[in-house]
Amino acid sequence: MFVILSLLLLAASALTWVVPAGHFARVFDPAAGQTLVVPGSYTPAAPSPMAPWHLPLLLFDALTTGSAPRLIFFVLLLGGSFEIILESGAVTGLCTWTVGRLGRRREWVIPAFVGVFSIFGFTMGLTTASIVFLPLGMAAARSLGCDGRTGMAMVMLGTNAGFAAGVYNPFSVGVAQTIAELPLYSGAWLRWLLLAVLVPVTGAYVLHRAEGPAQPEGAEPLPEAPALSRRQMAVLALFFGTLAVVAWGVGARGWSVPELAAVFLVLGLACGAAAGFGANQICLLLTTGCKKMVGGALTIGLAAALRLVLERGGILDSIVLGLLRLVEGLPDWSQLLGMFYANVLLDLLITSGSGHAAVAMPLMVPLADGLALSRQSAVLAFQLGDGLANLVSPISNTLVSCLALSGVSYPGWLRYFLPLVGVYLAVGTGFMVLAGWVGY
Repeated sequence: MFVILSLLLLAASALTWVVPAGHFARVFDPAAGQTLVVPGSYTPAAPSPMAPWHLPLLLFDALTTGSAPRLIFFVLLLGGSFEIILESGAVTGLCTWTVGRLGRRREWVIPAFVGVFSIFGFTMGLTTASIVFLPLGMAAARSLGCDGRTGMAMVMLGTNAGFAAGVYNPFSVGVAQTIAELPLYSGAWLRWLLLAVLVPVTGAYVLHRAEGPAQPEGAEPLPEAPALSRRQMAVLALFFGTLAVVAWGVGARGWSVPELAAVFLVLGLACGAAAGFGANQICLLLTTGCKKMVGGALTIGLAAALRLVLERGGILDSIVLGLLRLVEGLPDWSQLLGMFYANVLLDLLITSGSGHAAVAMPLMVPLADGLALSRQSAVLAFQLGDGLANLVSPISNTLVSCLALSGVSYPGWLRYFLPLVGVYLAVGTGFMVLAGWVGY
């Protein structure tokens, strides 16, 4: 990811020497609370090329100015809080209990796995949960007489389905809406509807592709289903209660990044206390979780530096103008689809949700303004493009890690997953048409 973004930075620096500079006029709309591009206002400007040796300074500027620092610390605090929640064992206990209660009934176990792990995706945006819980999925699949791909898919595709729906996903929807100057997690009704479609579709596909008899003889036993401890139940109650509070705060009180960061920080500390952790252990887990998110934080900084290169080089609006002319040639009903499929292709190179948002949204916001499309629909086009084909790219850290742990080859995974990608793209196309039809 760092290498790709670094190459993009060098390419952007080179483009400032050859692409004509220019800019659109922008005005602030107090009613919408957004800075809007004035359509048809593009004017040429004097060139201001950016030399490659200026890039380290621009990276520091990107890390310390604009919206990037808020997003970076939001990601760090979320990572720290979720580390405490995962360390409590409450989530593992919930998954084990679910498998144990359902026994060897494949028609229940597989959809249940997909549904449970989708929660990681649409609430925390943690596709890395696939790696953590892959052994549990593999054990459950073996007990059902299924192959390794099924066990991998039960966990990984469930998480990714939730991530793509992104109801409260902080790393894709949260970052994209912040860049687009939209109320955080606004427009959730369509994302809930998307979740209600993606999870059953994914569960049905994994169940359909599952191999082996439904109740094999001599299969490895499923994990026992011990009752959740009181501490674990308290952690789960705090977690799901906080999600309800977040839904209320965003919808009724207009909460944004600072309030949500504070709420999740308090959640992590409260869950640590409920789990019986001491103060030192809570602090250690918090910092450990933050450390795991440093890579993502630097990705946001690199992507923000890319935007700065394009802005200070005076070519961001020139690129937008070129994209605008390409998309304007499409029929009105297909312009959103063009944005959606462009993001699908970009996701093959930038698999990080926050990194993809930081690269794509600065271009898509003025593009949507120029085409008289809503910014909310532009976020949806990014979100679906980022999530639906996310597990195709061979540079996806999550995919590569899961393949290594499960022993499934990359070509074997493509043969398994690509038919579902086709279904996903059909679903995404339908939702983009719906968004345009209802004026989302």
